[in-house]
Amino acid sequence: MNRTKSLAVSLALVAGLAATGAAQADGKIYVGAKLAVADADINGFDNAYTAGIYGGYNLFGKDSHFAADLAGGTFAVEGEVMMTASKGDAGLAGKWSINSFAAYGVYRFPLGEQFYLKGKLGVVRYDIDATVNNANTGVETTLAGGIGGGMKIGPGRLELDVTTYSSDVLTYGVGFHMSF
Repeated sequence: MNRTKSLAVSLALVAGLAATGAAQADGKIYVGAKLAVADADINGFDNAYTAGIYGGYNLFGKDSHFAADLAGGTFAVEGEVMMTASKGDAGLAGKWSINSFAAYGVYRFPLGEQFYLKGKLGVVRYDIDATVNNANTGVETTLAGGIGGGMKIGPGRLELDVTTYSSDVLTYGVGFHMSF
């Protein structure tokens, strides 16, 4: 778990440095924060709550690095680090937590000027830790995918999404990011 915290701090520092150096990037880089409810597909486990950071780089589409016609949408590479903010109940007297980091390919399709749909597919490495014996926990690297939507709010974007980690974990997230 210390590695995950070190990774989160490192990514936060890199994101900060990238943001300060990206003033000329014309909105291609985005960085934000996210909250999520994690639902593990383990009998007797209640929801846990996570918080983290995410960010990405718009590669293809309007106002992206490569001006490609993607039916009006954009394709980005995105990274995400999530850590347990509040442990979930596990069994009668146990608790569980989840920490993850992921890399996604993300497609955003506009629905007018303010709203858009979002789809993502990538790889996630997550660690479920429980205080109960015989629980199906541990570290796993697997495919992850999700769908969601968003809207422009002031200088940033508010996004809602549902993501599954290979049908083992389902997260319901809300994030806010700003472009640089």
